[in-house]
Amino acid sequence: MDDNRTKKILGFINLIFSVFSPKAKGKELVYAFIYGISCHILFGVAVIAMIYHMFYGMQKSYGNLQGPIAIITNGALILQFPIVHSFLLSQNGQKLLNCLGPKGLAGKLSTTSFTIVASVQLLALFMLWSPSKIVYDMPFEFLIYLLTVLYFLSWTLLILATIDAGLEVQSGALGWISVLRNKSPVFPPLPTNGLYSVIRHPIYASFFLAVVTVPCWTADQLIISFILGGYCVFAPILKDRRLIKRHGQNYVKYKNITPYMIPNKNMIPNKKLKKT
Repeated sequence: MDDNRTKKILGFINLIFSVFSPKAKGKELVYAFIYGISCHILFGVAVIAMIYHMFYGMQKSYGNLQGPIAIITNGALILQFPIVHSFLLSQNGQKLLNCLGPKGLAGKLSTTSFTIVASVQLLALFMLWSPSKIVYDMPFEFLIYLLTVLYFLSWTLLILATIDAGLEVQSGALGWISVLRNKSPVFPPLPTNGLYSVIRHPIYASFFLAVVTVPCWTADQLIISFILGGYCVFAPILKDRRLIKRHGQNYVKYKNITPYMIPNKNMIPNKKLKKT
């Protein structure tokens, strides 16, 4: 395993162990644990729901609407995620997140609040979707097995990309544990190692692969793959802009030598980055 990735995992484990020696007291302690438990339960269930329901082409979701109302409801479910997700990542969205929580703690809890909202969005999408029952047969049986392997490899890549980006932020743990430790959140530095040394947006790229390698193709999955896949391709454009504002020339240098989502032939951009 990559040394930097190992260090990040160990750092995250140390962060988790700090839960057993909290500095916060009274209401702050209670709020921290309420947010933390809610965040990680919702996050875990949302991830499982995504993997499970897309694996079956959204045919096992629990919505039971039919006709035009099903189309309208499904449309609202699929569009709410990219719209709200993008908004919350914007400056105005960050201001809103800084207000979502107890007075004096909302700012520290913003990363946790973001993960909670995103998890609820994903649960709504994948659990409440009304299946169309339109299933497409694979032309060759071996494709089912091939796509199954590729599907789970995509999720493996997504896990690795999440580790490289910083588990404390991606899982929402940074916010509530910072409250628990009675400290301001300390964000990890700009990730440029691991999968981030190959492409700039491995999380988006991995999720794109996940939505297009499902082994069961249905009319529902076509819509999911088109909307969420498109979001994965174009949303990083906005992320690049946010990161330039946050990191300045450091990100510009990284951006200039690291591909967007498709690896180049050299695949060693970080060596160049260190020389600059």
